[in-house]
Amino acid sequence: MKAVIVAGGKAPDKELFLREIEDANYLIAADSGVNVFYKYDVCPNVLLGDFDSAKHEAIDAFKEVEIVKFKPEKDFTDSELAFKHAIENGADEIVLLGCTGTRLDHTIANIGLLKSALDLNIKAMIKDENNCIFLVSKDTVLQGSHGQTISFQAFGEKVGNFYIVDAKYPLQDYSLEFGDGRTVSNEFIDKSIKITFSSGTVMVIYSND
Repeated sequence: MKAVIVAGGKAPDKELFLREIEDANYLIAADSGVNVFYKYDVCPNVLLGDFDSAKHEAIDAFKEVEIVKFKPEKDFTDSELAFKHAIENGADEIVLLGCTGTRLDHTIANIGLLKSALDLNIKAMIKDENNCIFLVSKDTVLQGSHGQTISFQAFGEKVGNFYIVDAKYPLQDYSLEFGDGRTVSNEFIDKSIKITFSSGTVMVIYSND
């Protein structure tokens, strides 16, 4: 089951929003993410959060929808609460929108949700108009178009024996650490790139300007 969470970061544009919800089974508005559903006239399955930044007219428009309200003083972000709610309702694929933006602390915490999903064998991605971010813990073939930009970072511990195959800038038997600039802005030269590694977790970032 695919769940789409819209959180309170930079709002997705209409094209991205509609594309992601088209095949979704469960839609979650996390706090001011409800403003996005209201703007694009789409009804979510649930409203969730402390609603400290949600527009009153947006909440009122969906007053018949299930609302799960939390106090502002809590141990989890609204995005994490929405993530947990999606899993509790059977999601095995989660797309996170509105999870990047001006608040770097929230962005980092949201990337942490990708690790939680990976540990649970749940497919999860953070998407905005310029980026698609996800984590992999095993050898992976990645699809793309000629010239498309892709970058790699170690998530947490060092990634051992890292190889990039069939990319513009191939790499062999490399010890990849977080923050390494060598694996930024690689490119597809054909339809696929293969990455292999012996240990660690790789953060994959498709990006465009």
